Amino acid sequence: MQMNDFSKLNLLIVGCGSIGKRHAQVLTDLGVAHLTACDPSAEQRQSMQALLPQVKIVEDYEAALASGRFDGAFILTPTAMHLSMAEKVLRAGCHVFIEKPLSNSTDGVDGLKALANECGRQVMVGFCFRYHEVLLRAKKLLEQGVIGRLVNIRALMGEPFAEIQPNYMNMYYSRYSGAFELVHDLDLALWYSGQPVEEVHAVYGSFSDMGMSSPDSIELLLRFRDRMAATVHLDFYQHPRRRQIELIGVKGTIIVEFASWDRATLSWYTTDTRAWDVREYPTKRNDMFRDEDTEFLRAVQGRQEIICTVDEALRSLRVVEQVYRLDIRN
Repeated sequence: MQMNDFSKLNLLIVGCGSIGKRHAQVLTDLGVAHLTACDPSAEQRQSMQALLPQVKIVEDYEAALASGRFDGAFILTPTAMHLSMAEKVLRAGCHVFIEKPLSNSTDGVDGLKALANECGRQVMVGFCFRYHEVLLRAKKLLEQGVIGRLVNIRALMGEPFAEIQPNYMNMYYSRYSGAFELVHDLDLALWYSGQPVEEVHAVYGSFSDMGMSSPDSIELLLRFRDRMAATVHLDFYQHPRRRQIELIGVKGTIIVEFASWDRATLSWYTTDTRAWDVREYPTKRNDMFRDEDTEFLRAVQGRQEIICTVDEALRSLRVVEQVYRLDIRN
């Protein structure tokens, strides 16, 4: 195949919700010509068909797998369903992309890894922000030693979920995962740290008036192996939507602010310059999904290694499990 020629790949999208539609659009833009999508919801199937009429729509997941031999499958379903669905896809001979979080429990993850090795198939987990242009620029500054040794990380993410998803009380988020679905920001803290977590403290619960039984507010405090700590704040009620990460080193600070999908601000201060360098970058939301999906498709073709592996995704999942074991709630 030529460089990034994905036209001959046959791919299955499991889940036609918002993230399923986004991946379907991105894959189409990347030149994938053979897409099949499935979802038990007639409404979601119809909306996918209206958006992308060329996509083959199948109602039942099992029927979809039986309808043809796929090169890869995207598991874009509720978190608790990820592992069982991924196992069936692997047994059908497909490479697998799993939307974050990997699962709501580490139970079964070792079995998934063993099965993938047995089948000789790749498994990738969808932490798309690792492909965000400005977050990558911040990581490069960090690796270049611009702020010296990293000591503290502060990550914050909050959004008015009830406005974004008016039907939120009928979603699985409200039953068992809540603001832990915002695991991107925990993953970023772990990604920037480059170290194992050795201690976890947390306070979480349903603190707002949203009425969710799952947590809508989470405060995490992490201690890493070598003289580094991180705080991570996640919530489902903040106005306006905010997303920010701060990297504090012995010689300066790097800040990325990207509450908007169409722009991001990168700022850094060093003891050498004694001044802030502030730069704003136009961004497109689908760009990070394009780069993420490109990596997966190239791995399917055997031309690239997976960066966001199951082991990488396990880092954040293990922190979440430790938090639940602490059982510190309202």
